[in-house]
Amino acid sequence: MHPDNPFHNFEHASHVAMSVQKLLCRIVAPKANSNAQGSGAVMSLHGIMSDPLLHVSTVVAALIHDVDHPGVPNSTVVKEQTSLAAVYKNKSIAEQNSVDLAWDLLMDDVFVDLRRVLYTTEEDFKRTRQLIVNSVMATDIMDKECLS
Repeated sequence: MHPDNPFHNFEHASHVAMSVQKLLCRIVAPKANSNAQGSGAVMSLHGIMSDPLLHVSTVVAALIHDVDHPGVPNSTVVKEQTSLAAVYKNKSIAEQNSVDLAWDLLMDDVFVDLRRVLYTTEEDFKRTRQLIVNSVMATDIMDKECLS
């Protein structure tokens, strides 16, 4: 679902997903080592890595963040008054479109087994959706509401 344009394409999405995975795997916290060898601190996983749903949702968001990207900034899409700009009320157009298309694909019958792995309860379903949407929306670096 990634168009063949110079930057916002599947190769870019794959690189982002691999980079996010690598980054997440490096998120660790020092933990005092109780052994007598005096080897200093050991590292233990915490945060994202201790939350599998957050971890996988973040990597999925990285993979889908540019689905159907037009290859131009949102400001150009707004200026050109495209139908997508109207649908998304000129706000994070490419990002909202990516989420909608990718989520619709995830809901297809062919991905029933993947959905069973991602979530088993209604609460996990809602959390998965929220995590993916929030992560993709954060990729709109021009959105001043999402700077913190």
